Amino acid sequence: MTTNRLLEIFNMIALRERDADVHGLLCSVASDVTQLSGAGIALASDYPPLTSYCTSGAIGSALMDLEITLGEGPCVEAHRSGMTVEDQDLRTSTNSRWQSYGPMAVDLGARAVFGFPVRMGAVRLGALSLYRDSPGELGDDQLADAFLMAAVIGWGVLSLQAGAARDSLSSEMLEEAMFDFSVHQAAGMVAAQGDMSVKDAIVALRMHAFAEDLSLSDVATSVIARRLRYQLVGRIWLKGGQ
Repeated sequence: MTTNRLLEIFNMIALRERDADVHGLLCSVASDVTQLSGAGIALASDYPPLTSYCTSGAIGSALMDLEITLGEGPCVEAHRSGMTVEDQDLRTSTNSRWQSYGPMAVDLGARAVFGFPVRMGAVRLGALSLYRDSPGELGDDQLADAFLMAAVIGWGVLSLQAGAARDSLSSEMLEEAMFDFSVHQAAGMVAAQGDMSVKDAIVALRMHAFAEDLSLSDVATSVIARRLRYQLVGRIWLKGGQ
């Protein structure tokens, strides 16, 4: 049964690859396979700990941005713990780990979210997040398909990355993914401006994004464009030519 379902998933991927635009392919297939509203894949990185690889749909993209900005949510938790994570009804959740993510995810249209670690053996590659626009748990078939999809993603990432130089991404990974490297670039700039580590710079960027109700990517873009900078004296953010 598992082998047959794997073949079905691989066939779905192959059909999608024939399309002109393959960006977000694995996320779209994950959403279709599990019959959920949307999906997102985040891969492990140094700073921040997760980087968005792909998403399906506008809400899926917004939810991934929210996780990256806040540093909490199903993807983050699944990757960190190495275990499956779920919240069957965000509106009534008392999950203290997601006090910020939960209400904001509801505002975006999510009602239930699920996270599955993506790994090969002991190596943690990232996580798959899934959401639905109605509350409820996953059925047995959906749960099995989500596990299979997480395994397929792991195999796919290793296959695409095979042969690439250490600490670099293969051209195949870059072509398939929707990476946003602006956060890494902005963190380096803020680290220099504030005489701090890159890790602390990420925290500063996240805090500013949350305080201004912006995505981490939006704040990073402003830093790179020099519309926003961090001043060491007073440890404050300055806009424009201030």
